[in-house]
Amino acid sequence: MKFPSDPALGGASPASASPGAAMPARRWLLAGGAPDMLERMALALSRFGIDAQPWPGGPDSARHRPVLCDARQRGEVQPWIDDLPRRSAPLLLVGLSSAGARARSIAAGAADALSARIAPHELAARLEAAERLHAAQLGLVRLAGFDFDIGLRQARWQGRVLPLMPREFDLLLMLARQAGGPISRDELLRAVWRTPFDPGTNSVEVHICKLRRSLGILRGGVWIETVRHRGYRLVSGAAPRGASDRGG
Repeated sequence: MKFPSDPALGGASPASASPGAAMPARRWLLAGGAPDMLERMALALSRFGIDAQPWPGGPDSARHRPVLCDARQRGEVQPWIDDLPRRSAPLLLVGLSSAGARARSIAAGAADALSARIAPHELAARLEAAERLHAAQLGLVRLAGFDFDIGLRQARWQGRVLPLMPREFDLLLMLARQAGGPISRDELLRAVWRTPFDPGTNSVEVHICKLRRSLGILRGGVWIETVRHRGYRLVSGAAPRGASDRGG
């Protein structure tokens, strides 16, 4: 596990990371290793969009923060392993040389356990994956630029809470899951209204209209298009040309 001290050797810069890659919602804490090693680790991870800082404290004061622990010094890492049952945020271990040790760590509750030979860009990707999984377990989902809290049935856009009624929230979530593709009226009826047949009402159209009004506070940043003969889709940015419109 090599973490260069020279930023020019750290790999791709954040600007060259994959388009649309979500930045981590919270800063990762780095624990278990020597301070200079943790500083180099933080620098290397920063080249891939991971905000991390060395943590001088113990596990009891970081139970609700995501932690990456250098497991090569057994005496330093053991308290973190012992504290796993009390954690509410992911703990990843890096530097475990044997498959058996990695398997035991995961069985004990670690979000992931990795070899010391892992490359910084893969380590960064695994940290992001652990954060996404943890958020999903809490009912938090990021789709199409929105942050959805499934438990609260609340949607945010760039930190701003949208004034949505429950049915509007469900509609927006379904449209966002399509990643800009159209979703038909029948599919919305099945997914949002939980009905396998068309009841012959205009409920879908009425609630789409309400959702459009609610999205109006975004000042054209996101809107719903009617795609002729195909349904509706969520669009952001400049409006594409084609057989679609914003009405109905």
